[in-house]
Amino acid sequence: MGGRISESTIREIREKADIVAVVSETVPLSRAGSGFRGLCPFHREKTPSFFVHPARQAFKCFGCGEGGSVFHFLMKARNLSFGEAVEDLGERYGVTVQYEKGITPRRPGEDLYGILRLAAEKYREFLRSSPSGKQAREFLARRGVTPEAAQEFYLGYGGQGKELLAVLEREGIDPARAAQAGLLYQQEGGGYRERFRGRLTYPVSDARGRICGFGARALDDSDPKYLNSPDSELYRKSSLLYGLFQALPAIRNEKKVLVVEGYMDLIGLWQKGVRNVVATCGTSLTEGHSRTLKRLSDTVILIFDGDVAGKRSAVRAGGPLYTAGVSPLVLFPPKGMDPDDWAKETTSAELSEKISRSMPLMEYIERAAARKYDLSQIAGQLAYVKLMGKYLPWIGEPAEQRLYAQRVAKAAGLPVETVLDQIRGKGAPADATAPGIPRRPLGGRPEEGLLLCLLSKDPTLIRDVARDGVAEFVEGDEVREILALFSRRAGVGDEPALDEVLDGEISEEARKRLSEEIIRAEMPEGDARRIYPDVVLGLRIRKMEREIARLGEASRAAAGAGDQPLAQEMFTAQKAAKMEKERLERERRTRA
Repeated sequence: MGGRISESTIREIREKADIVAVVSETVPLSRAGSGFRGLCPFHREKTPSFFVHPARQAFKCFGCGEGGSVFHFLMKARNLSFGEAVEDLGERYGVTVQYEKGITPRRPGEDLYGILRLAAEKYREFLRSSPSGKQAREFLARRGVTPEAAQEFYLGYGGQGKELLAVLEREGIDPARAAQAGLLYQQEGGGYRERFRGRLTYPVSDARGRICGFGARALDDSDPKYLNSPDSELYRKSSLLYGLFQALPAIRNEKKVLVVEGYMDLIGLWQKGVRNVVATCGTSLTEGHSRTLKRLSDTVILIFDGDVAGKRSAVRAGGPLYTAGVSPLVLFPPKGMDPDDWAKETTSAELSEKISRSMPLMEYIERAAARKYDLSQIAGQLAYVKLMGKYLPWIGEPAEQRLYAQRVAKAAGLPVETVLDQIRGKGAPADATAPGIPRRPLGGRPEEGLLLCLLSKDPTLIRDVARDGVAEFVEGDEVREILALFSRRAGVGDEPALDEVLDGEISEEARKRLSEEIIRAEMPEGDARRIYPDVVLGLRIRKMEREIARLGEASRAAAGAGDQPLAQEMFTAQKAAKMEKERLERERRTRA
């Protein structure tokens, strides 16, 4: 059962899917020629550089470089695997997903979800009733965790190291699959050992409530204090948010989301009636987390520890959040306290009132910078402006950025344009003036890109490419990879299609390059075959230029080593290459 998703399934879903409709659920799009454009959801920008072409079923951002098919968009926007994206679109467009070994109604990894759910249930039983779980029960009592909270978040105890193995054996579950789920690890001498033995367990689920992995806390002096499931096809700590499934109704109702860094911080706030709260899973806030938060709400409030480390962590979180299009707010507990401590020592009303008065993160950064330096001295003013020049480029909204620039300028006694110059010097995005797709950058290898454009318009040209040995003239690894895969697919017998290559097993670099050229291919279909010989000539000339340079270096190296015969041989070969290049250039001029 299972296996690779069949090509026919992928093709059918691709043909039925409306990439504009799918993307529009995340990005407002407007018409731009034969396609659509909008602000990229994967990085912060002021001027739209994100393009979607409905006929070619592709998207491309010319700002951050991301690109691909409708499947890749879902993978990136919703942190899905390729198989999950195919399943999602198949369900949406009424296509039954088939695998090479037959119809498989269950998603890839579905048995792992079942194994993880079983483990969570057993851990819960161990916590509630096993004698060995007494230490975990006492820990929760000391931390003030109520039975309601323990049930809501399905807290458990990992046992002494043999209980889960016994359960898996009784259920007939292969320990190798349990290891893939992150519950076990293989010992050097053979056999498996339980990963979370002796620890309090926190199941981590996705937005659909499926358990993907666990966080686990030591109840003694074991190191590390916190242990997480290893990254797997289900558990990706760079994108999962603890408590998201429980928080979704409150987030939708209150239209804001709070973020903490610890499992107990989340539970402490939850017990005070703060239900729209999520936590990272043992890692700093990432771009994946930030994109998820952006989809949930435009109002994101960071509530991190009130010590120096917590404040630094909040500032670091600003980078990915601003990149995702979020201008975060921040709220810190009194010095020396974490959110859980703070929740215990304040009333629900006081906590709610404090949350409502959260400060913009950039305002916090600016105030801290102003306190750090003596702004009555030139050295202090310069250091202050330089530091803010590091953070203000994060802000993509022009009005917001200018307001902060005005504040910094006033504090430093400088014209606002001077501060803006400092910001731009730190890499703020420049305004784009072209209303459409950006022109190709100068230099590089334009013929290789144009070759892919031609193949996008007339895929049958791949047979000419193979016949003419064009791949040997290509320098770019990603273009060679695309040509090789397209040639193999064209040789199978079906009419070749470049968009199928986009969904094939190609590298990320090749996918991004191919999506760009698919979007750029704005020419009448009949022109592709007419232009093809000129593109091949250009590629051959480029190759001769590289060969001339290589032979020149080889000749000089041989001469430097005292090998005059080899130096003369390389010189003669270089002369012949120059003559061939001149011949090719004359042929190109004749064609023109």
